[in-house]
Amino acid sequence: MRHLVSNPPENDIFLSLGYRAWLVIAYALVAVLCALGISMEFRQIDENVEVLARERGSVLFRLVELTRDWNAQLGGVYAPVTESTQPNPYLTHPRRDLLTTDGMHLTMVNPAFMTRQIAEIAEKADGVKYHITSLKPIRPANAADAWEAESLRAFENGSRDETLSLQKGESGPVHRYMAPLYIKSACLGCHAEQGYKLGEVRGGISVSMPAEKILDVRSTQRTRVLSIFGAAGLLVALLMHYVIRRSHRNFLRMQEASAGQERLIADRTQALSLANDQLLGEVAERKCKEALISESEARYRSVIETSQNAIVIMQAPDFIITFANEQAATMIGMQSEQLLNRALIDFIHAPDRALAAERLARRARGEPVSAMIRLHFARPDGTHIRTGDVHVAPIESASSQQQWVISVHDVTERLANERALQISAAVMESASEGIVVTDAGNKIIQVNPAFTAITGYRPQEVMGKDPGILSAGRHDSAFFRDMWQALDREGHWAGEVWNRRPDGKVYVVWLAISAIHGEGAESGGRHVATFIDITQRKEVEDLLRHRAQSDPLTDLPNRALFHDRLQMALTQARRYGEEFALFYVDLDHFKDVNDTFGHAAGDELLVEASRRLLQAVRQSDTVARLGGDEFAVILPKIGSQLEVEEIAQRVVAALARPFLLDAGEARLSASVGVAIYPQHGEDLETIRVSADAALYAVKQAGRNAYRFAPPGGR
Repeated sequence: MRHLVSNPPENDIFLSLGYRAWLVIAYALVAVLCALGISMEFRQIDENVEVLARERGSVLFRLVELTRDWNAQLGGVYAPVTESTQPNPYLTHPRRDLLTTDGMHLTMVNPAFMTRQIAEIAEKADGVKYHITSLKPIRPANAADAWEAESLRAFENGSRDETLSLQKGESGPVHRYMAPLYIKSACLGCHAEQGYKLGEVRGGISVSMPAEKILDVRSTQRTRVLSIFGAAGLLVALLMHYVIRRSHRNFLRMQEASAGQERLIADRTQALSLANDQLLGEVAERKCKEALISESEARYRSVIETSQNAIVIMQAPDFIITFANEQAATMIGMQSEQLLNRALIDFIHAPDRALAAERLARRARGEPVSAMIRLHFARPDGTHIRTGDVHVAPIESASSQQQWVISVHDVTERLANERALQISAAVMESASEGIVVTDAGNKIIQVNPAFTAITGYRPQEVMGKDPGILSAGRHDSAFFRDMWQALDREGHWAGEVWNRRPDGKVYVVWLAISAIHGEGAESGGRHVATFIDITQRKEVEDLLRHRAQSDPLTDLPNRALFHDRLQMALTQARRYGEEFALFYVDLDHFKDVNDTFGHAAGDELLVEASRRLLQAVRQSDTVARLGGDEFAVILPKIGSQLEVEEIAQRVVAALARPFLLDAGEARLSASVGVAIYPQHGEDLETIRVSADAALYAVKQAGRNAYRFAPPGGR
């Protein structure tokens, strides 16, 4: 029999190469594959880091560019001159420096100056450096370095529209990002004389962002890749080692078998005897297994009955239902007995029946069909529609009747919840109102894009912080205490709130806060707030209120506002036991000015008279124009009659000085009637009558003087 035993082909391979040579080849192949995989992963990690750095640089550049566009559209903005904000020596503008009426020095901040100040703030806050530069800079400090100059030339010739580079900075590695600044219509006001044209590249802004953290992340990811591929490579190599070793052992066994055929025959004869004994043992073991099978069937039936999925067993070729668990009956909305001996297709929603029938027929014919499909189930009358993910599998059986088991996972509620979440997310992203969600500790956990547009804060700047960072400091603790009490009591609150943007600008919003209940609260959210910016509306309201309460010629309070403030002065005087004085002032011979110089000169004189009155009284006093040449003055909280006389003397003297009008010099005087609360009256009407009587007495006595009302108001 020895000549009948030959080495298999694989043994010939082992003979030609050798066991150790195959091990070397296997380990080398695994090493090459791992090296290729690691290289591809490293390349992907580097690309992800570059994309992240580019997006970050683009966002920072865009924020600065929008700020510059805003500044340019306004023609520059003014800021108080401080130690850190000095006049820009490189800015040539006729109104670069201004002095306000209250003595404050202002200087114009143009887009370039604003960019430099933003750069200083950004570098202190986040370590991000901005540098505005140009190939033809006006300011020497804006000169481009070699990298910036190369980028600017690329921008001008159109070969690139942005540049990103990883470089070594003074304090560590940095990502440098640069994009061009184009000449826009608002820029030509300052740069037209330099020969720039609309749409040309004016220069650029380079953004230097610390890269140490992102490089640490890259290093961590690379280490993880090395670990994964190293472990996988080692596992594969060991498996191949195991296969080769098993093959080598088989080869050795075959050699041993070729050398011991006679001994094998004897061994087989002995094995037959042992097999007879083993057969008897297998008969006993089979009886034991049959008992275990019965137990297993009972166990599986219990599992099917208690399964959360609908389980149906059906029989080909008509797919008649022979078994259905309680979950299947519940999903369809019928009793289990009502499902038996009926075709499965009867309980599939009409629009899906054709698809289901076609899939089942193909599976019955043995064609390859996906085991998973999503169908809609319903009662035969089309009601109680449910959506389920269906898995179909054949039952292996020796019977000629082919059977199938169908498992259906009801996803109706899950799909409805997912749709509701999608709608909520779409509303959150597209809403024009700012939206903030806070947790139980009143920390911000979610904001929408409109929040950033209104407040100026990016999401990463406010996440995990108290919404109080937005406050402008105009509300006291009692305001917020009342707000929280209303939220706890009613579950919602709405009102006006003053906030402050990162640039220091104050604005007002209409804020509505509601408490979150149910599943939303369990997921971490406790309150949701929506708000809209109503700053412009408030400014318009204030302007309309001012116009309604002010004299259009002199901008002094008119008669209506004067009466309100007089009532307020009386109320405070009564409450705190104080005194106040009322002046009625008439310009003597004002009609002569109108007749001699014209009404325009008369208006000019009234404006100047208003200014002199304001200079003659205290800052806390009210000067009002009641109409024509009639004025009134309210002096709250007077200390003595002597103080009132001094102010009355200043008023008479100020109005007696010549008025230098465009039409010529005009001279007139003033008559002033004075009444003091409470000695000249204890109610508004009596005080007004007393002041008017004093004024009449001055006019009768020759004008150009002041006079107090007689005691008692008569």
